[in-house]
Amino acid sequence: MNTLKMTALSTALLATISISAFAGDDIQKVDPSDMTRASSNMYVATNNKGDLKLSGALSYAYDNGQMSMFTLEGSMDNEGKYKDSRAQYFHVFNINNAITPRVAASLDIIDNTSFTTAAVGGVAIFRTPIDSLTFFGRAAVMGGEYSDSTTSAFGVTDNSIVGGMAAAYAVWKPGADGTYFAAYPEFTYMDGDIETSTVKTTLLAATPFSADKTRWGQVKVENTYGSMESTNQKLDIDDTVVWFQYKVFF
Repeated sequence: MNTLKMTALSTALLATISISAFAGDDIQKVDPSDMTRASSNMYVATNNKGDLKLSGALSYAYDNGQMSMFTLEGSMDNEGKYKDSRAQYFHVFNINNAITPRVAASLDIIDNTSFTTAAVGGVAIFRTPIDSLTFFGRAAVMGGEYSDSTTSAFGVTDNSIVGGMAAAYAVWKPGADGTYFAAYPEFTYMDGDIETSTVKTTLLAATPFSADKTRWGQVKVENTYGSMESTNQKLDIDDTVVWFQYKVFF
C-alpha cells in the first residue's frame, strides 16, 4: 500500500512541478514570508534524519484581486519508504483593511502512517506599526481516521478523528533583501478513542539566493511535543528535527 502511495504521489508531484516550470510568464512580487499570498513554486528539502520532501504548487490570480493555489507535497524516509503527503487548495481574498489586508481559506488533505485527515481552515495577516514585523493567525477544524496499524497498537476499534488546530506566527524582515526570520507555535488536538495533543514550535530563517528573489534557501528547526493516548496505551512525543530547503518561484 505504501509503495502504491509513493508511486502515485511521485507521479503527481512530477506532473505538478513540470507544469509549474511553464507557469511563470507573469511572476508576481515574491515574498515567501507572507502566508496570505499564492505563488507557483517548487521546493526540495531534507532533514538531519535523512528524510526527503518534495513539493510543487500552481497559482492563479483573478481580475478581482483574489488568488488561488493548489499544492501537492510528499516525503519519504532515509530508506526511501513513504512517510507522509499533503494536498491543499488555498484561496486568498483581499479585504482592503490597513491592518488585515488579506485573509485566505484552505482545504488540506493530510495522510501519513498514523492517520488521514481533512481540514478546513483560514489564515489572516496582521500588520504592525513596525514595517519589518508582521503577525499571522491560523485556525482549522478537521476530521478523519487513524490507520489500522495505529488503532491496533493502541488497542481501540473506533478509528474516527475530530479535532482542530490553532497557530500564531511572528515574522521579522530586518533588511531590504527579503531575508526573514520566523517563530511560531502550532497546537493540534485530535479527539476519539485515541486522543492526540501536540505543540510544534518552529524557528525559521530564509534568504534569497538570486537578485530577482525567485530562488531561496531556508533552515527550519521544529520541535514537536505532546502525546497520543487511549485507555490501553500512551505514547509521549518529543522530537526535534532540522530541515534544509531550496525553493524556486516561477
